[in-house]
Amino acid sequence: MRCGYDYSCVQKDGFSDFYNIRVRTADIIVFAGEVRGPYLSSKWKEFYDRAFFWNHTPSLVGKQLGYIISGPLCNTPNLIQILEASSTARQDANHAGIVTDECESSQELDALLQSFAERLISFAEKGYVRPQNFLGVGGHKVFRDDIWGRLRMIWQADHTYYKHHGKYDFPQKELKFYIANPIMMALTKFPGFRKKFYGNLTKFSSGRLKEIAERKD
Repeated sequence: MRCGYDYSCVQKDGFSDFYNIRVRTADIIVFAGEVRGPYLSSKWKEFYDRAFFWNHTPSLVGKQLGYIISGPLCNTPNLIQILEASSTARQDANHAGIVTDECESSQELDALLQSFAERLISFAEKGYVRPQNFLGVGGHKVFRDDIWGRLRMIWQADHTYYKHHGKYDFPQKELKFYIANPIMMALTKFPGFRKKFYGNLTKFSSGRLKEIAERKD
């Protein structure tokens, strides 16, 4: 979670450069994967997990995002919703749709892919992003409330983005956050304190899980 301070990933294996230089500079991004159980492959999920060095800040704003999925996607409605929410609530991007190979013939699949490609190009040329639906609005409210409140001192880069882009579009009256967050954020400007603070975050989250697991009621 140290990336929460300024988007700097502690893993120095080239992934963050790849994501920032190759992925974020594209106008159209099409993800491909195969249904395996209730989700896609572990490698596919690893890509999502590693991209979290951008924290709760949208990193693909205004892009055209599409998905080509092999396998019985119609049997996993939760996965369909995850993909759409990733485009809308997570990225503030345009969810251009999903194409699967569940059709009856290769000719039909070819036609779907051709139409999909034309739609992506048309949307990109027009800079089209459809209005947010329930997933986008609901996701925004969840992220907004948490980053403004109890998570702000950890995800400071998110807070800066949310503040500068008008994400805090609601009144707040919780005095403890008004007091605690500015103090902690000021202290984390000192490298020594910041190193110790972020180094102890895993103990905080694991401690909460331990407390929940040990409850008998």
